[in-house]
This record gives sequence, C-alpha cells and structure tokens, in this order.
Amino acid sequence: MGLVSLLQKNIESKVKAAIGTGDSRLMSVVGKIASHPGIAERVYGEGEVFLFKSALFMTGVRLDESAFDGVGTRFKEDLGQRHYDPDARRSRTRPVPHGILMPHGLFLPLTIEDRSPFLLKRDAGQLYLYLDELRLFPVDYEPRPGWYSRDTSTGIPMRHVGVHRLRRQVLFEFNAYCKFFSDKTPCLFCGIISDRPLLPRRYKDHFSASPLEIAEVVEAAYGEGLATEMQVTGGVLPGQVELDYFLEVGRAMQERLGTKTIRGSQAVLAPPPKIEDIDALKEAGWEGVAFNAEIFDAKLWPGMVPGKAGLMTQEKWLASLEHAARVFGKGNAASVLVAGLEPMKSHLAGVEWMAERGIFGVPIPFSPAASSALEGFQTPTAAWHLSATAKVLDIWERHGLDADRHSSAGLHYADLARMRAHVQHDRREQPDRDWGNDLRWQLSVEGKLPET
Repeated sequence: MGLVSLLQKNIESKVKAAIGTGDSRLMSVVGKIASHPGIAERVYGEGEVFLFKSALFMTGVRLDESAFDGVGTRFKEDLGQRHYDPDARRSRTRPVPHGILMPHGLFLPLTIEDRSPFLLKRDAGQLYLYLDELRLFPVDYEPRPGWYSRDTSTGIPMRHVGVHRLRRQVLFEFNAYCKFFSDKTPCLFCGIISDRPLLPRRYKDHFSASPLEIAEVVEAAYGEGLATEMQVTGGVLPGQVELDYFLEVGRAMQERLGTKTIRGSQAVLAPPPKIEDIDALKEAGWEGVAFNAEIFDAKLWPGMVPGKAGLMTQEKWLASLEHAARVFGKGNAASVLVAGLEPMKSHLAGVEWMAERGIFGVPIPFSPAASSALEGFQTPTAAWHLSATAKVLDIWERHGLDADRHSSAGLHYADLARMRAHVQHDRREQPDRDWGNDLRWQLSVEGKLPET
C-alpha cells in the first residue's frame, strides 16, 4: 500500500470511529473529503466546509491547551444559555469558547466533547481545526463584546443579563423554568428547562432581570455594532404572567432607545390568552413574535407538546400566529417546527401552511436532549435533514420569505440559502457548465449528500 493510500485509510478510520456519536453516511463523506490525496495543498470549498460544520455539530470538538488562549479576555466565552446550549449544565473550571468562525463565512456554536475526532489547536498563534493529526483549515473565535465587561446601572454584569449569539443577536433568557415541568406535561423533546428556576429571581418573583436592565444591555449591544437583533425567551409561567413582563420590557426599550419599534426585536412566548394582547405587544415596541408550535401534525401535536395542548387547542395556536402575521407584517411572525419529530410530509405541510400566511415555520433539527422524555432517541440522518431543509428553502422562495431572517445567522438553513445563491449566480455566469457534480449544487439545491 502506497503512502497516500495508507494516509487515506488512516484518516477514514479515524472519522468512522466517531460514527457512534454521529451519522454514518455524513462521516463517510467527511472522511473521503479529508483523505483526498494532496489535501494539504487544497483550499476547501464552501460545500466542503459546510459538511465539516455538519460533522462538528454531530460529534462536537476537543480543545487543545493552546485553544484556551485569550478566551474570556480577547475572545468571547460561552455563557451557557440554557434554552439553546447542550453544554449549559456542564461544570467548568475556566472559560471555554462559544463558537468558531469558519471559511466562507460559516459559523458554528461549539459543543465540547472529549471523544470527538476533531480538535482545535493553535499553530504559531493561528487557531486551526484538526481532524486527529491532520490540519484542515484556519478558524477563529469571535471577539469578546465590550458590554461583557460592563455593569448595568443596578450593578449587575451585563453578560449575566444578555448574551451574544448567532453572530448578531443579544439573547435574554428571563428564566430557565417552565410550569409544564411542574405540571408533568413538558414537551417531550425538551430537557433544557428545569422544573425549578435555575436563574436568580430578581424581578417580580419570576424574572432574572428587570426591564430596565434589559433595555440598558440592548442599548449597549446595539451601540457597539455587534448586535442588530435581540430576543427575549423563557418558559411558560403560571397564569402566563410572562406576557406582562414582555410588555414592560418593550416599553422600557422604547423609552431607553427613543423609538416606537425596537429594530430587530423578537418576543418568544406562548400565544397570549386574548387575541388583542398580540396587538398590545406590537404597541409595546416589539418588531416580531415567535409562538413555537413545534409540531404541525394534528394527531401528534397533543402527544409531543402536552403542556401547550393543555394551554389551548392547536387551532387557536395557529389562529394566533395568523393574527400575529397580520399585526406585525409578513416575515415578522414565526414558529419553530422541530424537524425530525414528525414525518417529512407533515413537517413540510406545516412550513407551507405558515409560508402561505407570511409566517416562518423554522426547521430546527431534533436533537435528543439529556433528561428529556426522548433522551436516547435518534434524530433522522443528515441526509434526511438536508433534503427537508432544501425543500423548506423552496417553499420560502415561492412565498417571498428571506432565509436570512431573525435568529438565522449561523444556522444550517441560512448557510444553505447563501450557498444556493452563490451557486445560482455562478450558474448564470457559466450556463454551459455541467453543474450536477458541483457539491454546492448537490447540497443546497438538490438537497443531497454526495455519493461516497
């Protein structure tokens, strides 16, 4: 066996060793790409980097000692937002990086996993992504926001009030608690929100930050230029008292920023009890809302999200989304539809139903959460998710909805939409070329993994 063939076999075996924590076909594709002869001299294309990002999402990454340099000082550390971060409850003895900036404008929030075949390591000061001993390409961390070192007027560190995520967003988690856990009716896939508040209840018995503190952090984050959008989220509280909190937060931002509508703002909550309360959220300055139905199939909905089904019927939930779209305008109402919890046909039917009404049905992949009722269940394959996402992009394009939407920066569907735009531009420039073998075309337009 020649040296190149031996190298290929070694790299492929290293990647396939991670199949237990990932997806066999995806890992096989990544192994083929990484073991390509002469790869050290190659520059990875947009499609190849997207596949590496997908593999990292499945397997996580290890950190060399050098990868900790500057984290928490020059570079942004992970602050463990509990609604979105699988590492949130892991004990940490020192700051760990939040995410990496990859070639071609790709971004990935990190999950640290000691068994991963991928490694972050510095070489002569430059941070690189490695596949075992093979150096793949340079990456970087995001700069640490200036407001992470500032306090609110009440003396609370701003980073404990709002965190920077998804490249351009400041996120406020009003508390990691949901009454559905206490009622024993949590969404089956949810393991992030506990049955007891995990954050200090510093405002009105339930909330971790006051409306004034949120407004101050929004002002600081927007003023710094690192954030152009903000989101407030949390669980459903007894009596849905979070509604009044959202109204207070909106009014505090209106006053602090001196504007009627807070640019890039999104309130994430269950639909209010009264339909006119949606209009009140608009009057309080919110630019958009997300009422996350999670599931579209009418038969599966009460079983998968029993607490939400007990709060109101699915018909009323969807009617609230329709009203929100009329109040806030096309593209400013949204609902997560968890991809992989229902058949693709009904998942896409939900995306289509919402898109027809100017609502984003957002395809967030199902990831089996620790301590949830579905812990240990397997999400569909990478090929399934890729196919579904490409079809979602087709639907959005037909209905004039831009995939570069609120809370989309760094997410897979925004990556594929941008890749699709790039390859379609190149296709117009070179109409005689056979585009069927272009990896970007296969991934973003056909929604297919390449053959291995």
